[in-house]
Amino acid sequence: MKEMIQRNLGYKTISLVLAILFWLWVTSQGNSQTLDRDPTLTLSLITKNTPANSMIMTKLPSVRVKTEGYNPSINVNELFAYVDLSGSEPGEHDYEVKVDPIPNIKIVEISPRVVTLQLDTVEERMLPVTVEVSGTPANGKKAGETIVKPSEVNVRGPSSLLGEVDKVLVEVSVAGANETLQVSRPLLFRDKNGLAIFGPDPSVETITSSPTSVDIIVPIVAKELESKRVPLNATTTGTPAEGREVRSIQVVPNGVQVYGEPEALAQFNALTIGSVDINGLSETRTYEISSDKVSLPEGLSYGSRTTFSVIVEMGSTIQDKTLYDLSIELKNLPGDLVLEKPLPAISVTVRAYPEILNSLTKEQISLWIDAVGKTAGEHTAKVYWHLPAGVEMISVPDITYTLKAKDDPPEEPENPGNPSSPGNKPVV
Repeated sequence: MKEMIQRNLGYKTISLVLAILFWLWVTSQGNSQTLDRDPTLTLSLITKNTPANSMIMTKLPSVRVKTEGYNPSINVNELFAYVDLSGSEPGEHDYEVKVDPIPNIKIVEISPRVVTLQLDTVEERMLPVTVEVSGTPANGKKAGETIVKPSEVNVRGPSSLLGEVDKVLVEVSVAGANETLQVSRPLLFRDKNGLAIFGPDPSVETITSSPTSVDIIVPIVAKELESKRVPLNATTTGTPAEGREVRSIQVVPNGVQVYGEPEALAQFNALTIGSVDINGLSETRTYEISSDKVSLPEGLSYGSRTTFSVIVEMGSTIQDKTLYDLSIELKNLPGDLVLEKPLPAISVTVRAYPEILNSLTKEQISLWIDAVGKTAGEHTAKVYWHLPAGVEMISVPDITYTLKAKDDPPEEPENPGNPSSPGNKPVV
């Protein structure tokens, strides 16, 4: 063993020393690059003070800076040229290129001295996600209806490019798949021709989305099975808190794809996923139910495991309110009749949720009776009404009113001084 260690000991020692020296030289270099004397630099152009919700739609050029002087302590990688966008509005503008002072270095020339930049406003849109499935599953298998979560995303970008987005796309391949695929994929943005959308600098991401990727489930089922989408519903058990009631029950998603023999599918039209306990519940609540807990009829199956959300919306119980001294309008009164005396004001009782009743006024309620075809005399009529949305009429009294003929115009009095008067005919 000792002989093996001592063999070629001199060569081994020299190799070790050289390796150490090389390592020391490499680590001393770092990434710094010092300035030569009177150099002409090529600097990256950056922007400062870009206005909120704005984006530069011009590719920033490199800037050549001619200098005089020498400062070996300056790292070239830390130098840059810039333009100040303070107070800029959307559109095309010229900006002066600037370089911060460099100790012991005189800046002789900056080229270009002025750059023209296009600014655009950043906007957002909610867009649906389209899934493109490619490839063929394994023999005897087929792809079922694809599920994507979330089905819509918030897309953000400059208005000039956002308007070109025709489709938010995600791609997935089922080539050779033998069982259901569950994957996460990034989103792609395509124009109406199916082409990718890029800004002025393809290396800079201009259009983004939240989230940046979506989850995709592609059921892989036997070819002999057919599928059908059926609606979902849920029920509740228990009694809500005092003064509260269930406003609505919503199941998300509102349907599910099931697979099975045609005969079994034909008799299956809806799925109740179960009951949720609302005993003592006072506020809106969401319940999660796994598909593992929801049984399907024999011969049917889900394409993949999923989770159903049951949203139970709670609110105050419906209430009644009486409004007093409401006026009534008389419509379609025959031209030869008039009311013997004005219609009386009445009181009505309506029903609605408290948040509607609290702001309801009698001016929002229209009441009228219809006198079409009526004759002189006393009539008892039904009152018709128009109410704001969400308000129900509970009680309204009938109205008794009397119509009479319009008074004949008064006869003109005889005038003795008027020869045309019937009482003053000239004597023949």
